[in-house]
Amino acid sequence: MKDGAFAAHRAAASGLFSLFTLFAIVLGLGDPRPLALAMGGALVSLFALTRPAIRDSLGPFAAPLAILVDLALLFCAMSLTGGPLSPYALLLPAGAALSWHCEGRAAARFFAVGSLLGVAALVTLGHLPISGAANLFPLIGVALAAPALLVALEVSGATPARAAAAAAARTTAPAVPSEAEEPPAPAPSRAGTAPRERADVVRDDHAVPRRDPQAEILHDLRSPLSVIRVYTDLIQEAARRGELPNAEYLANLAREIELAESLVGAPAPEPEPPAPAPQNADLVEILGSLATAYRLAHGTRIRIEFIAERPQLPVAADPVALQRAFRNVLDNAIKYTPDGGEVRIRAGAAGPQAFVVVKDTGMGMSAEERARAFDYAFRGSAALASGLRGKGLGLAVTKEILEANGGKISLSSEAGYGSEVTILLPSRRAASR
Repeated sequence: MKDGAFAAHRAAASGLFSLFTLFAIVLGLGDPRPLALAMGGALVSLFALTRPAIRDSLGPFAAPLAILVDLALLFCAMSLTGGPLSPYALLLPAGAALSWHCEGRAAARFFAVGSLLGVAALVTLGHLPISGAANLFPLIGVALAAPALLVALEVSGATPARAAAAAAARTTAPAVPSEAEEPPAPAPSRAGTAPRERADVVRDDHAVPRRDPQAEILHDLRSPLSVIRVYTDLIQEAARRGELPNAEYLANLAREIELAESLVGAPAPEPEPPAPAPQNADLVEILGSLATAYRLAHGTRIRIEFIAERPQLPVAADPVALQRAFRNVLDNAIKYTPDGGEVRIRAGAAGPQAFVVVKDTGMGMSAEERARAFDYAFRGSAALASGLRGKGLGLAVTKEILEANGGKISLSSEAGYGSEVTILLPSRRAASR
């Protein structure tokens, strides 16, 4: 079982279930308290089962257990929101398709059999009524949805995870830094010694690390998933008090889920991408929601301040790409700032460009480390000594994302006195001239 495919499957399945649950709560399709608990269960299973220690201890049972948890939560939600007519029924064929494309034929078959047994169990327990044609025909459709889709995939001769992985590899193969377009000849290795392939191993100054697109996507997924957990805890706490979910929390949670879903299928940025189609984004809206989310997650440890010099700062850039870039910068600033420190975000405009400055009171970097801060898989000595986990991907990937959207990034830092990251982006008006 590929770790990347398993993590992608878990993120997509939990994200879809959480999104459907939010819609069900907002539309009043069932009691919000058990629905919120079910969504919390889906997110808890996502975080638990994707932890390397737990996944490795479960071994080959990790994938079947995760599917059983998905089905159990799904059928509980169906029984609360209309039985066979519940909108959650749409997730049965969707779950079979996700299992097929992420983890292969065996996982899809296990999901289809589990869905049939789950429908039979709910009918036996009386949670899905079968009296009358109005209930019988939808029930038959729900029971056969996942098996029918599986049969269609089998008959079509589609190749599951292996072909998808090969296609992904072909798609992301160009995502190598420009200086590595003509890779150097590999150094001769000693007999019986396997060449190093991981990008986060110790290397000399002239080595070119191997790009790992899956590691980059998983790196970017950590931020929205941690924020999803915070908003889920807040919504669950409100549900325990008998209060309706906060509309702002629901909107922000939906935004985080959409970002996570887009990242699951997002290829690594290419070194020389074609000019992107003009898109519009508002820096105040993006940075304001991120500052709120990070305060909820880290506000008891450090101070996070956001200052916008204008009520709106429109730029010509992809808003999802900007979220990835800003999250990488903020994650670094927060991670390496000690308790009681401060991270300040300032956004404004200067002529034809908008700017964002992120200043922290963290550990900082030496002059030699600043020169390599945007190298792929580079971490400074203070970051390594801190014991905090990381692969050194954030700033390198952020630089590629910003340059692909016509932006620039620079860093000023001093060891022991924090860092300041400056980002420049073309304003919308400048891009339209």
